[in-house]
Amino acid sequence: MIITSEARRIALFGQDLTNNPFFAWDNLADGAVLSGTTPLAGGDYFNATNGTTADFWLPNVEGVLANFVMDLTTAQSVGFAAIAAHNLDKVGASVQIQSSDDATVWVNQVPLTAAVDGGPMVFRFVAVQARWWRIRITGLTVGAPVAIGVAFLGTETVFPARIYQGFAPIITANQVELASNVSVGGNLMGSSTVSRGAKLDLAFQYIPPAFLRGAFKPFLQHFNNGGGFFTAWRPGKYADDVHYCWRDGGVAQPTNAGPHELMDLSLSMRVHYDG
Repeated sequence: MIITSEARRIALFGQDLTNNPFFAWDNLADGAVLSGTTPLAGGDYFNATNGTTADFWLPNVEGVLANFVMDLTTAQSVGFAAIAAHNLDKVGASVQIQSSDDATVWVNQVPLTAAVDGGPMVFRFVAVQARWWRIRITGLTVGAPVAIGVAFLGTETVFPARIYQGFAPIITANQVELASNVSVGGNLMGSSTVSRGAKLDLAFQYIPPAFLRGAFKPFLQHFNNGGGFFTAWRPGKYADDVHYCWRDGGVAQPTNAGPHELMDLSLSMRVHYDG
């Protein structure tokens, strides 16, 4: 689910970038001083900022809300926040992204949004300079078993090209391993799912080399090193098609495409899939 503030939506529309893919990978929360609702044993704050999806921030919910606070130590520009590998839909929670100049007065950056499934919740807004940020989770009950595996804060890079024909979106799990029983006569006796997951491939053509060698080069390094990131292929039209991914297969290696020294790029990714 992608939640975009009205000001950010207008800015993207004005630049004709509403449906261009975005990538967000440099997580400022990973280097922040973390605080908020006290974690339960084994559910420390940093579990949500280390990039992995197998461990979680587990807040000790003593009321109707929980806070995940990120002190960046200095004011920094932020226009993108996200969570993934969470269970907020199962505990009936809603999420708000807030910033502060003094850790006392907090400003909402996007509308309060209910979690409708276990997929990523991504928030896009006009970049704001602030030192303190928090993910505010509301609508809880005492003892609610909240779990968040990924909490992200930073910026996004909007890709200068769109994706059209030939792309296969993730509608259901596309990596399904089965164990099937078949009779001697060739009849299906039953099947069971051994594992389920998803992969995603993005292919771009005729990209300006200045972009790939400049603004996008840090992402290519992050991708090749196996780091996690958020991406969406057509965010304006398919707001649910947003994913937390990491490299699967070969490295990203832009190649010369010929015309006007433009370049092609292919990305093969594994997706954290909840469905």
